[in-house]
Amino acid sequence: MDERMMEKLTNIEKMLVEINSKIDNFLGVEDLSEEEMEGVREIREEIKKGNCAEYDKISWE
Repeated sequence: MDERMMEKLTNIEKMLVEINSKIDNFLGVEDLSEEEMEGVREIREEIKKGNCAEYDKISWE
C-alpha cells in the first residue's frame, strides 16, 4: 500500500481506540445491562494493556 493510504488507516485505527474513552457519552449506554457493561469494561482493559491489533500487523491473506 502506498504511504498515504497507510497514514489514513493509521488515523482510523487511532480513532477506533479513542472510542474506548468516549463510550460513556454514547446515547443508550445507560440502557446497557450489567452483563453488557462488564463486556465494555473487559474491552477497555484489553485496550489499556495494548491487546489490540494494529492494522499494519494484520495479515489479510
